[in-house]
Amino acid sequence: MARHPDTDLVPYLRGELPPAERERVARHLEECPDCKQDTELLRDLLGNLSHAIGQPPAVSWARYRAELREKLEARRAQVQWWRHPMPLAVSASLAGALLLVAVWGGRELSKSRDSLGPDEVVIGRELGLLQEFRTVERLDLLEDLEVISNLDRLASERQG
Repeated sequence: MARHPDTDLVPYLRGELPPAERERVARHLEECPDCKQDTELLRDLLGNLSHAIGQPPAVSWARYRAELREKLEARRAQVQWWRHPMPLAVSASLAGALLLVAVWGGRELSKSRDSLGPDEVVIGRELGLLQEFRTVERLDLLEDLEVISNLDRLASERQG
Protein backbone atom coordinates (compact mmCIF):
# COMPACT_ATOMS: atom_id res chain seq x y z
CA MET A 1 0.00 0.00 0.00
CA ALA A 2 1.19 3.54 -0.78
CA ARG A 3 2.20 5.89 2.00
CA HIS A 4 -0.68 7.37 3.95
CA PRO A 5 -1.41 11.05 3.11
CA ASP A 6 -1.80 12.09 6.78
CA THR A 7 -0.62 15.66 6.25
CA ASP A 8 -2.63 16.04 3.04
CA LEU A 9 -6.06 15.19 4.46
CA VAL A 10 -6.99 18.64 5.77
CA PRO A 11 -5.79 20.47 2.62
CA TYR A 12 -7.69 17.83 0.61
CA LEU A 13 -10.91 18.55 2.51
CA ARG A 14 -10.45 22.30 2.16
CA GLY A 15 -9.74 22.05 -1.59
CA GLU A 16 -6.23 23.45 -1.27
CA LEU A 17 -4.34 20.68 -3.09
CA PRO A 18 -3.28 20.91 -6.73
CA PRO A 19 -5.33 18.63 -9.04
CA ALA A 20 -2.67 15.89 -9.28
CA GLU A 21 -2.24 15.70 -5.50
CA ARG A 22 -5.99 15.82 -4.96
CA GLU A 23 -6.47 12.87 -7.33
CA ARG A 24 -3.67 10.91 -5.60
CA VAL A 25 -5.31 11.41 -2.18
CA ALA A 26 -8.76 10.51 -3.56
CA ARG A 27 -7.40 7.25 -5.01
CA HIS A 28 -5.75 6.42 -1.71
CA LEU A 29 -8.99 7.07 0.21
CA GLU A 30 -10.83 4.62 -2.04
CA GLU A 31 -8.30 1.90 -1.15
CA CYS A 32 -7.62 2.65 2.54
CA PRO A 33 -10.54 2.40 5.00
CA ASP A 34 -8.45 3.82 7.87
CA CYS A 35 -7.61 7.00 5.99
CA LYS A 36 -11.22 7.26 4.79
CA GLN A 37 -12.42 7.08 8.39
CA ASP A 38 -9.83 9.69 9.43
CA THR A 39 -11.04 11.94 6.62
CA GLU A 40 -14.65 11.69 7.78
CA LEU A 41 -13.60 12.53 11.36
CA LEU A 42 -11.58 15.50 10.11
CA ARG A 43 -14.52 16.69 7.96
CA ASP A 44 -16.79 16.65 11.05
CA LEU A 45 -14.14 18.40 13.14
CA LEU A 46 -13.59 21.14 10.55
CA GLY A 47 -17.34 21.66 10.24
CA ASN A 48 -17.73 21.98 14.01
CA LEU A 49 -14.81 24.41 14.19
CA SER A 50 -16.21 26.63 11.45
CA HIS A 51 -19.60 26.79 13.21
CA ALA A 52 -17.98 27.46 16.61
CA ILE A 53 -15.75 30.26 15.35
CA GLY A 54 -18.38 32.06 13.33
CA GLN A 55 -17.72 35.09 11.17
CA PRO A 56 -15.06 37.61 12.20
CA PRO A 57 -16.35 41.04 13.16
CA ALA A 58 -16.26 43.81 10.57
CA VAL A 59 -13.20 46.03 10.77
CA SER A 60 -13.79 49.69 11.47
CA TRP A 61 -10.81 51.36 9.87
CA ALA A 62 -11.85 54.80 11.09
CA ARG A 63 -11.90 53.58 14.71
CA TYR A 64 -8.56 51.82 14.18
CA ARG A 65 -6.96 55.02 12.83
CA ALA A 66 -8.39 57.02 15.73
CA GLU A 67 -6.97 54.54 18.27
CA LEU A 68 -3.63 54.59 16.50
CA ARG A 69 -3.53 58.40 16.60
CA GLU A 70 -4.38 58.36 20.32
CA LYS A 71 -1.56 55.93 21.02
CA LEU A 72 0.91 58.04 19.06
CA GLU A 73 -0.15 61.20 20.89
CA ALA A 74 0.20 59.40 24.22
CA ARG A 75 3.70 58.27 23.23
CA ARG A 76 4.69 61.82 22.30
CA ALA A 77 3.26 63.20 25.54
CA GLN A 78 5.11 60.66 27.63
CA VAL A 79 8.07 62.33 29.30
CA GLN A 80 11.12 60.10 29.53
CA TRP A 81 12.93 59.79 32.84
CA TRP A 82 16.18 61.19 31.46
CA ARG A 83 14.48 64.44 30.46
CA HIS A 84 13.67 65.38 34.04
CA PRO A 85 16.23 67.74 35.57
CA MET A 86 18.56 65.96 37.97
CA PRO A 87 19.34 67.49 41.34
CA LEU A 88 22.59 69.46 41.42
CA ALA A 89 24.35 67.07 43.82
CA VAL A 90 23.64 64.02 41.70
CA SER A 91 24.72 65.87 38.54
CA ALA A 92 27.96 67.01 40.14
CA SER A 93 28.70 63.51 41.46
CA LEU A 94 28.06 61.98 38.08
CA ALA A 95 30.25 64.58 36.34
CA GLY A 96 33.05 63.95 38.85
CA ALA A 97 32.86 60.19 38.38
CA LEU A 98 32.92 60.58 34.59
CA LEU A 99 35.91 62.93 34.82
CA LEU A 100 37.75 60.44 37.03
CA VAL A 101 37.04 57.60 34.59
CA ALA A 102 38.11 59.73 31.62
CA VAL A 103 41.40 60.76 33.26
CA TRP A 104 42.14 57.28 34.57
CA GLY A 105 41.22 55.71 31.25
CA GLY A 106 43.37 58.22 29.38
CA ARG A 107 46.40 57.22 31.43
CA GLU A 108 45.71 53.56 30.76
CA LEU A 109 45.39 54.22 27.02
CA SER A 110 48.67 56.12 26.94
CA LYS A 111 50.39 53.14 28.58
CA SER A 112 48.97 50.80 25.99
CA ARG A 113 50.92 50.43 22.75
CA ASP A 114 47.97 49.15 20.72
CA SER A 115 46.79 51.46 18.01
CA LEU A 116 43.23 51.60 16.73
CA GLY A 117 42.29 49.08 14.09
CA PRO A 118 40.53 50.05 10.85
CA ASP A 119 37.14 48.79 12.07
CA GLU A 120 37.34 50.96 15.22
CA VAL A 121 38.13 53.99 13.04
CA VAL A 122 35.09 53.26 10.82
CA ILE A 123 32.82 52.83 13.84
CA GLY A 124 34.19 56.08 15.31
CA ARG A 125 33.29 57.96 12.13
CA GLU A 126 29.70 56.65 12.26
CA LEU A 127 29.16 57.78 15.87
CA GLY A 128 28.37 61.29 14.69
CA LEU A 129 24.78 60.12 14.22
CA LEU A 130 24.44 59.83 17.99
CA GLN A 131 25.05 63.57 18.35
CA GLU A 132 21.56 63.99 16.88
CA PHE A 133 20.06 61.66 19.49
CA ARG A 134 16.64 63.35 19.44
CA THR A 135 16.38 62.59 15.73
CA VAL A 136 17.40 58.96 16.24
CA GLU A 137 14.98 58.66 19.14
CA ARG A 138 12.01 59.74 16.99
CA LEU A 139 12.75 57.61 13.91
CA ASP A 140 10.29 54.95 15.04
CA LEU A 141 7.51 57.56 15.03
CA LEU A 142 8.09 58.15 11.32
CA GLU A 143 7.09 54.56 10.59
CA ASP A 144 3.87 54.98 12.57
CA LEU A 145 2.99 58.22 10.78
CA GLU A 146 3.57 56.50 7.45
CA VAL A 147 1.16 53.73 8.47
CA ILE A 148 -1.49 56.32 9.36
CA SER A 149 -1.13 58.14 6.06
CA ASN A 150 -1.43 54.86 4.17
CA LEU A 151 -4.54 53.94 6.15
CA ASP A 152 -6.08 57.35 5.40
CA ARG A 153 -5.35 56.85 1.71
CA LEU A 154 -6.89 53.37 1.70
CA ALA A 155 -10.00 54.63 3.47
CA SER A 156 -10.50 57.43 0.95
CA GLU A 157 -10.05 54.97 -1.94
CA ARG A 158 -12.69 52.64 -0.49
CA GLN A 159 -15.17 55.45 0.03
CA GLY A 160 -14.49 56.99 -3.36
